[in-house]
Amino acid sequence: MGLPPDAAPAHTMTVSAEHRGQDVVLTATGELDAATMPKLRRLIRLALVDHPRRLVLDLTELRFISSSGLGLLATTHREAAPAQLRVVAGAVVRRILALTDLLEFLTVHASLEEALSG
Repeated sequence: MGLPPDAAPAHTMTVSAEHRGQDVVLTATGELDAATMPKLRRLIRLALVDHPRRLVLDLTELRFISSSGLGLLATTHREAAPAQLRVVAGAVVRRILALTDLLEFLTVHASLEEALSG
C-alpha cells in the first residue's frame, strides 16, 4: 500500500542554487532533518568548491529544522572559511537558533537582501 498520488512524502526539501556575483545563495524549502540534510550538505560542499566570497543559506521557507540540520549549520560555519557564511532565517528557524544558542556565532539576517549587502 503506497501513498495516495497527492500525498507528499514525510521528509521533503528542495534546494535551489544561485550565483550572485562572487556570492552563492542556496535556498532550502520544506523540512531540514536527518533524511534531507545530506542533500543540502552536498550542495554546500559543491558551492564552496567555487570559493565564493559569501555563502548564503536562505532558510526562510523551512517549515522544520531538526538537530541534524542544526548540526549542519554549525559544521558549515567552520568549513565555509574563508567564505562568509550568512543565514537568512524566518521566525521558525530563528526561534530554534535562539533556543540552541546558535545565534551566538552564526550571522543571521531577516532577509536575503540584507544578507547580500555589505
